[in-house]
Amino acid sequence: MTLRKPYLISWLAVPVLMLMGFLFRQHTVDIHLYDTYFVIANNHVALAGAALLLVAGLGYWLLQKIGKMPNVTLTVFHLLPTIGVLMLLALPVASDSDLMGAEWFFLIVFALLVGQCAYIANILITLLRK
Repeated sequence: MTLRKPYLISWLAVPVLMLMGFLFRQHTVDIHLYDTYFVIANNHVALAGAALLLVAGLGYWLLQKIGKMPNVTLTVFHLLPTIGVLMLLALPVASDSDLMGAEWFFLIVFALLVGQCAYIANILITLLRK
């Protein structure tokens, strides 16, 4: 039932993500890349992720309003990595240097990008389908 309304899943993940960002705001996401050290506040990661989920939910909602049903498989391939990666980044475990090295971080970002490619493909296939 909820896969018929994927915007609800996306929109319901927003308050959870924001709560995680608020509760663990003292933690940071640290990325050491060559001679540069990036430090991103956890609440900024949660805020950016919430904006991404709101926009994705809006896309799914607009599809439903025009009477089109998105592909369930592509929807799962979009929502699972997107929500999973954002929740993983918002948890304090992401600040541990052993678990979150540069290689793991780029693997996680790659999973997030693959999920967004699935979203774009899902929207285009749904719009082009009769």
